[in-house]
Amino acid sequence: MDENIRFRAFGITDIGQVREHNEDAIGLAIDQGYMVVADGMGGHNAGEVASAIAIDEIAHHLSFSDCPAPSADNAVYSPQTLHLRDAVIVANAAILDAAKQDYARQGMGTTVVAMQFTANRVAIAHVGDSRLYRFREGFLDQLTTDHTLVQEWLTRKLYTQEEARNAKNKNVITRALGLLEELEVDLLEELVRSQDLYLLCSDGLSGMLDDTEISKVLSKHGQEPETAAMLLLKLANMAGGKDNISIIIVCVDEVVAGQDDASDETLDWFD
Repeated sequence: MDENIRFRAFGITDIGQVREHNEDAIGLAIDQGYMVVADGMGGHNAGEVASAIAIDEIAHHLSFSDCPAPSADNAVYSPQTLHLRDAVIVANAAILDAAKQDYARQGMGTTVVAMQFTANRVAIAHVGDSRLYRFREGFLDQLTTDHTLVQEWLTRKLYTQEEARNAKNKNVITRALGLLEELEVDLLEELVRSQDLYLLCSDGLSGMLDDTEISKVLSKHGQEPETAAMLLLKLANMAGGKDNISIIIVCVDEVVAGQDDASDETLDWFD
């Protein structure tokens, strides 16, 4: 783990109230400073296979491969962010390969949202509709943009927020691991501040609770990641628990002297 950032984290995944299987998976490695949520999809329980492959492959790549060397061709990206992106790309290839080996698993896929601390920054990689939020000084910001049909319509101003919330096709995703050999991964990197909170979640949480409800929990309990995560899980299930629910909460206790930066600078790249 990068010693410039001291943090605590807790993660949990739950089947919810409706589904017969939990196709979500999470990965959390405090010593290496990374967290991952994956929400699988596909028949014959293949979704849980895809999400498990994603978590395993990302963990293996981050643990046993080197960051790419800085070069003029990738100067815009930090090596750590590229390393995280490459881990997601490797996971995509592994899912496609597994599907080729088993007819029942063809078409399986998964979302991924992943973060990793490095120096005084956090690198984020994202595909699909699993989300990453940052709670800072009382304000909740969604740092990822959903890769969904509804989000595209919102962006093009074809839907209002109210129409989007009630849309029957709001769960149709436009990007995921396991669909195409060429995978587009959204990347983001930002400076970390002491007392920042990060929430990674599948749509089983974000589809059940709105930003105001999430903010209330993080405002009151965010400094205790396990308490906050368990309460969010309880509330999502009480609201119907219509999908599997995965939650990871990260509490930044300290960015060491000389590393903390009050700037709001956020770099957003689309590879």
